[in-house]
Amino acid sequence: MVNTSGPVKRMAIYTFSIVILLGSLVSCAKHKTYWLHLRPHPTGEQGVTTKLTIGVLPFEDGRISSQKLGARVLGDGREEPIRLESSSASEDFTHILRRSLKARNIPVVTISTWEPTPQNLKDLPPEVDIAIAGKIEALEVKAQSSTFKTTLQYRVKLSAKLGLKAQGKVVTKDIEVRPEETVMRFERQKVEATLNEAVAAALNRLVEAALASSS
Repeated sequence: MVNTSGPVKRMAIYTFSIVILLGSLVSCAKHKTYWLHLRPHPTGEQGVTTKLTIGVLPFEDGRISSQKLGARVLGDGREEPIRLESSSASEDFTHILRRSLKARNIPVVTISTWEPTPQNLKDLPPEVDIAIAGKIEALEVKAQSSTFKTTLQYRVKLSAKLGLKAQGKVVTKDIEVRPEETVMRFERQKVEATLNEAVAAALNRLVEAALASSS
């Protein structure tokens, strides 16, 4: 009688090893996370300009989670988180807005604190004509992937109190940008670039609203 216990045992061990390996790969896939950065436009933002001096307060972050952006949902229903690399979106937005204004040669003043009410306009630095106190209401990236395509939805929503010194008033503005695109593959770098474009567009609209309100 031929002893087959050796080959059978080796086959069992081999099969078990394959199962463990596949299980590990699936486990790793479940925990894959895409980290995105927020950055100023590399060549500077183009847009409206003015000789008025704009004072920028640090942005507030009104979101529940400071790092969560959304998720990529795969064809089998698994979700891969999309998160913000920075620990402070408010600092990122403030920095990007200041860089954008400077790129347009708009005078910028940093304001550390100011309560945006008409009676407090007198507390603004004397050179400031318009004060922007912005708040991040939404910053989202959602992706739905199948075998041959990925549908991406972005959302940037801002609210702001605009202090208009010459008019002696404070107005509220809401800005929302929601681009969508369908691509062949999910590529982190391209998703990051589109998110930054959406952020730049929202901030540009905020500046335009501030200048329009002051005229």
